[in-house]
Amino acid sequence: LRPLVQPFLDASWLSAPLGTMAVYAGLLLDMDGVLAEVSGSFRKAIIETARSFGAAVTGDDVVQAKAMGGSNNDWVLTERLIRLKLGEEASAAITFEMVKAKFEELYQGDAERGVRGLHEEETLIPEAELLRELGRRTGLKMAIVTGRPKRDCDTFLRSHGLTELFPICVCMEDGPPKPDAFPCAEAIRLLGLEPAACLMVGDTPDDVRSALAAGSSAVGVRLPHDHARALLAADGDGKDAMFTALEEAGAVEVIDPGLAGLLKYFPAVGTAVSASSAVQPSDERKGESSRTTKETRITCSVLLDGSGKADVKTGLGFLDHMISALAKHSRMDILLHCDGDLDVDDHHTAEDCGLALGEAFDKALGTRKGIKRWGFALCPLDEALSRAVVDISSRPHSVIDLQFTREMIGTISTEMLTHVLQSFAQTARICLHVHVLHGENNHHKAESAFKATAVAIRAAVAQDEGAGVPSTKGVLA
Repeated sequence: LRPLVQPFLDASWLSAPLGTMAVYAGLLLDMDGVLAEVSGSFRKAIIETARSFGAAVTGDDVVQAKAMGGSNNDWVLTERLIRLKLGEEASAAITFEMVKAKFEELYQGDAERGVRGLHEEETLIPEAELLRELGRRTGLKMAIVTGRPKRDCDTFLRSHGLTELFPICVCMEDGPPKPDAFPCAEAIRLLGLEPAACLMVGDTPDDVRSALAAGSSAVGVRLPHDHARALLAADGDGKDAMFTALEEAGAVEVIDPGLAGLLKYFPAVGTAVSASSAVQPSDERKGESSRTTKETRITCSVLLDGSGKADVKTGLGFLDHMISALAKHSRMDILLHCDGDLDVDDHHTAEDCGLALGEAFDKALGTRKGIKRWGFALCPLDEALSRAVVDISSRPHSVIDLQFTREMIGTISTEMLTHVLQSFAQTARICLHVHVLHGENNHHKAESAFKATAVAIRAAVAQDEGAGVPSTKGVLA
């Protein structure tokens, strides 16, 4: 990844355009053609579905149809191409439901019969680490805006380990499709940002038009296969029908596949001039986060060098108690307020509180220079004894084993206490191991585990100015 993105990370390169180039706070990403390489899945499903009805549709036909716009729904596009190729009379007996059923048969496959679906051919176009870097730079103010059904969107994100990066996904079922303003406008609303502060990335004119209609800006991108073919074309200018269509629709530019070209629009902390990304004063290591989804509304702040003050209101009493203990024994000041869908259950509230707390912690750490990096603690509570080990490694990982023997403590399920620590480690970008070594009382087990985590964090974030960047790599970003 480093050779790919180094030109965009170089400080001298960044310093030149910041005075004139727009920078953004939120990022909206289409899925197909932007994150997902779909030449062998959706595009092939269109071609094979059409063939099953006797229509000879090519890849170029698909590209040209999408370049014309109004082709956000692949089921609808497939039916349209079939009727175009066969003519209205020959295709009169073919219904939309027949086309959709065949398309889904090819795309989903049949696990019971051992038939692979074309969705299994999908690969991730950008490097996952680049997406994580964009997540850090935006404070996870990123959303998926896709014409896929939610099931297919969730499957792709889950299969590539990206679910935590994109808590907000606006999908087919949520409302009118692009180029209508709704998909982009809804994502922006859920992010809690102004439209002008958001940038949309899409591979069709419909993506661009939706963003502009919502009051945002957009950049275009092409599938790697189409991009390569255009570069190798006889005229050599790298432009094809889709490139031209994206520009004419109003894209700021058309970037190369892989999304490294986005980094200039989302400068790293310390290079942007907006108040939201200004560097904290050197004597105050503080981070803030907010999180708004259909399930939770959260505000959070963390002051690393505090006095252990806690203002925690999650709606889950025992979770409030645990995070207050985390604040007290880590000496961090923590504010965490959540309004969640507890009428459903405790999952969304607990998970999102962990994610928001980790995000604020990550921001408070800043450049991760001049810290001890590692922390270790053993903390008892009567018969219970817990061990916690922290490595501020910038590589999220967690191993949490709390040895619970009952399902609930108060109003929170014990499995979600484990998940809170896992979620915190994910967005805090730390390696966290927490084990209850022995104990009988589940309340004692949980409290000793959170206290041990707090003490280990306190040691790991302790300032050590002589340490520089505590890594032989020279960077912990």
